Amino acid sequence: MVVAKEKKRRLVIDYSETINKFTQLDAYPLPRIDDHVNKIAQYKVFSKIDLKSAYHQVPLNQQDKKFTAFEANGALYQFTRMPFGVTNGVSSFQRIMDNLVTEENLEGAFPFMDDVTICGNDQEEHDVNLKSFLEAAQ
Repeated sequence: MVVAKEKKRRLVIDYSETINKFTQLDAYPLPRIDDHVNKIAQYKVFSKIDLKSAYHQVPLNQQDKKFTAFEANGALYQFTRMPFGVTNGVSSFQRIMDNLVTEENLEGAFPFMDDVTICGNDQEEHDVNLKSFLEAAQ
């Protein structure tokens, strides 16, 4: 574990020799970028939402928390939410976002990893779609 100092400090934990080495890969696909762009291009008004600390919004199952354990300054810690750096983080988060759009029947919402593009054919439709997405995400 190291603390990376970019714009702000964050923990960087290398799971390559622990949990990632033993995790079965999740083959859930990311959207093809050209398909994604073609769908979005049918609209005229757009917003992009960057889901800040997106993975950290996903709670871990109680029985899985122990696998995220790391040592720092002689103490043992574990995540309660999905940490960055785990093998299936991207696939899991994309599935969650795709399911949100489908289950909530969200129109004009196109998630791609931790970004969501909200679209409408005009400002009014865009605003309705944006409001619907924000309410569902809440």
